[in-house]
Amino acid sequence: MQPIIHKAAIALDLNPVSIGVSPGDRALLSMNSDTTVSVFVERPSRLPFGLGKPRVVLLGTLGARATEILLPALERKADFRVRIIEVEPAHLSRSGRASVYVSVWGNPADVAQSKSRPSIFTRSKINDPVPPYSER
Repeated sequence: MQPIIHKAAIALDLNPVSIGVSPGDRALLSMNSDTTVSVFVERPSRLPFGLGKPRVVLLGTLGARATEILLPALERKADFRVRIIEVEPAHLSRSGRASVYVSVWGNPADVAQSKSRPSIFTRSKINDPVPPYSER
């Protein structure tokens, strides 16, 4: 696995401090029908002694550039390793809003799109046989 996106911001739907998101937490990516990419975080059960199953919470959506990079691979159901790398609470940020950043690792071959290569040379008449003088 190699880094695909080193640091991408998430447009948050909820306060990350209230659900206990911290750096190093595992995140999940999901492609939506409107071609956006949602970021989910798996939180442990609140029942005592670890009873119950973990719940998956929607954290927010990725930005346009990160979505553009990951969308072809998500359509092919490629595997990614997504981790939360930075959490900035609202009371510490200059903008007054909380922010969360993720790092995405995966196989670069899954992300690379097949691009049609334009031909470098166009057809030229230089190598065509010269028509006889009577046909000109």
